[in-house]
Amino acid sequence: MRILVTGATGLLGKSLCPLLDEEGWQYWACNSKIFDITNTKMVNEIMDKISLDFIIHLAGYTNIDQAEDNPEIAYNVNHLGTKNIARIAKKHNIPILYVSTDNVFDGNSETPYKTTDVTNPINVYGKSKLAGEKEIIKATKKHYILRTSWLYGVGGYVDAMLTFSNFRKEISVVDDQIGCPTNVADLSRKIIEIIKDNKPYGIYHVTSSGSASWADFTKKIFEIKKRNVEVTAIDKSDFPRPALRPRYCVLDSGDILPNWENSLEKYLSVEK
Repeated sequence: MRILVTGATGLLGKSLCPLLDEEGWQYWACNSKIFDITNTKMVNEIMDKISLDFIIHLAGYTNIDQAEDNPEIAYNVNHLGTKNIARIAKKHNIPILYVSTDNVFDGNSETPYKTTDVTNPINVYGKSKLAGEKEIIKATKKHYILRTSWLYGVGGYVDAMLTFSNFRKEISVVDDQIGCPTNVADLSRKIIEIIKDNKPYGIYHVTSSGSASWADFTKKIFEIKKRNVEVTAIDKSDFPRPALRPRYCVLDSGDILPNWENSLEKYLSVEK
């Protein structure tokens, strides 16, 4: 199996690529420095020179607040870049797997979002990622779109909070934004499973089961690691940021991944 992996040096890519090695699959792990997905001319030139069996498209502009301040850059990467990658999949008639986001929804639901629910993003990041989804759907029927949320892994949010706890013993965290903390290791294993099992094409919601606020999530981190840090729950309005966040963005993924608390405990069982 010959696979193109975009965004291979990101949080998810660093977790996924070792699993591709374990499968014995050949893959081209690239990032923006060696393969600029927004450079249509470069993509067109490379498209005719490579032979692929699958594309895993992880690359994206994911800083939600910076996307609000730099919409052209966000759309260039998440929309145009994804359109270019989708064209490679179409030309070679191969499957493409695209990792999207819970931010394609507005957060006004009272129940977990299903894959069939109407999308209505309220920030530039969500709008640009949804535009990428539409380009893939338009380009080929051989697609997997995986919407996920609140990814953490080595060097991500959880590790940052533990580092923070070495310097301060109190922190304020928003409590009125609900989502699904998801370990990149769990998501990576699910990606491998989808490819190996030739799952039906379409849109999937892939998050840990259960839900939490950012304050709940943060408290659990310190509880598991027995860090004496006081977490003060605050409203989003007390911590204004450039981009709007969905109030409730729990994805209905069933039990496709472990419960978020169990997965977090497993992640933190490794010495940090």
